[in-house]
Amino acid sequence: MALAKKKATTIALDPEDDRLLSRAAQERGVSRSEFIRQHLSLVLEQYRRHPKPRSAGIVRALRERGDESELFSAGR
Repeated sequence: MALAKKKATTIALDPEDDRLLSRAAQERGVSRSEFIRQHLSLVLEQYRRHPKPRSAGIVRALRERGDESELFSAGR
């Protein structure tokens, strides 16, 4: 991953977290930085703005609705 479009930041880890970070990154086969980026991205996803689905107003857009009695009278 090229750093040309990335902003560098520094974090301080306690020794146990530093050890676990190294272990986790090694087990995933990625660098410590890449491991942090991947997992930070997962956490930050909940803060991204997501557009509302366009289909939300589809019920209001229907001009003609069927009569529900047709659904329940068949087969009686």
